[in-house]
Amino acid sequence: MSPLMARPPDGGWGWVVAGSAFVVNGLSYGLLRSLGLALPAFAEYFDRSTQDTAWVSAIALAVQQAASPVGSALSTRWGARPVVMVGGIITSLGFILSAFSSSLLHLYLGLGLLAGSGWALVFAPALGTLSRYFSRRRVLAVGLALTGNGVASLLLAPVLQLLLDAFGWRGALLLLGATTLHLTPCGALLRPLTLSGDPTTPPHSPLSALGLTLFTHPAFAVFALGTTLVGAGYFIPYVHLAPHALDLGLGGYGAALVVAGAAVGDAGTRLISGWLADRGWIPLPRLLAITGALTGLGLVAVGLVQEQEEGWGGPLLAAAGAYGMSAGAFAPLVFGVLPDLVGLGGILQATGLVMMLMSLGGLLGPPFSGFLRDVTGDFKASFLVCGSFILSGSFIYLMLPGALPPCKTVPPSSNPPPEQGELLPSPEIALVSPRDSRSIPNTTC
Repeated sequence: MSPLMARPPDGGWGWVVAGSAFVVNGLSYGLLRSLGLALPAFAEYFDRSTQDTAWVSAIALAVQQAASPVGSALSTRWGARPVVMVGGIITSLGFILSAFSSSLLHLYLGLGLLAGSGWALVFAPALGTLSRYFSRRRVLAVGLALTGNGVASLLLAPVLQLLLDAFGWRGALLLLGATTLHLTPCGALLRPLTLSGDPTTPPHSPLSALGLTLFTHPAFAVFALGTTLVGAGYFIPYVHLAPHALDLGLGGYGAALVVAGAAVGDAGTRLISGWLADRGWIPLPRLLAITGALTGLGLVAVGLVQEQEEGWGGPLLAAAGAYGMSAGAFAPLVFGVLPDLVGLGGILQATGLVMMLMSLGGLLGPPFSGFLRDVTGDFKASFLVCGSFILSGSFIYLMLPGALPPCKTVPPSSNPPPEQGELLPSPEIALVSPRDSRSIPNTTC
């Protein structure tokens, strides 16, 4: 039986859920970010181009994100705990079966389709469950969970390079399959939580279960458009940062150092961003637009780094670190703003939809980046283009209420509905936050 509470406990078992989500994030996005180190080995073994091998990570990323609404819908019906546990088993099978691949198509099916489907069942339910456990410290808790991405990248990048050198790509995939099986006990820690105001019966129609009706509301539609544009460029470094370092003259361990440098900056700023957002000094939509723009500029800087004929790649490491810091600050805000838009009752569906939106760009971004590399001979154009996509999405975020300074501040309602959210059908309605003291004010000119 799940406990019935009037409001999120804002702690307690929620910190265990945060730890579980931390590991889930590390064994999904952290592992996916480091997997780029194996792409040159795939290209050499199967004698295929960079564009062809990039589809391995692109398919895994796209499936993981496009199918996330399915994971959210299953969690709404059956609970997050069994869904995440099954997802861990599927992800592990994807890596183990891929170790026996005899063609690139087998990697597309194993790592791309099967492992990606498993990841789709673990990330959105874990993060959605975490958001329901917190109110005042929600963005900080989300930032803590998303730090697993950077920490896992920091650890897995050199470890994966060591495994590739010692056991080859087949042995490395087998060991990664055993590692990803740890997603299953993480799912067992997701204790269900029932809040007052939750629907008493599960959704009956597919549209309601998937949360597709959220797109009919203007504020969420603006957020969706910006997130789609950001997704077109956000994940290209996950796949091609390491190959870009190799192209610039760094060795395998030098490329791993660059990936690790980005991971360190990513992990550190996620907690800082969550703490800053929970203070309420800057409205969440404005902070989202600022950090998104800095992420785009960081990727442009990575693309402008010149070839390193000698040394340890200091300029690229610095640019990658700056990108990692801005991307880390951006990540928790994307999910932290959702309860303010849709309320806690729709957080599972909204999280899945955000993942699906980012998959639209995640599917085409890495192969397009590989195509530009095959045409131009390096990844400079790829990082410049992906940076421009993120800058465009950040500009769209400026249309969210509270993103720009108001011409005139109108005091919010004295009794806003806590934890219900508001989708802003018109610019004259305030965006209600679960933290009454820092609700995003209504603005008029």
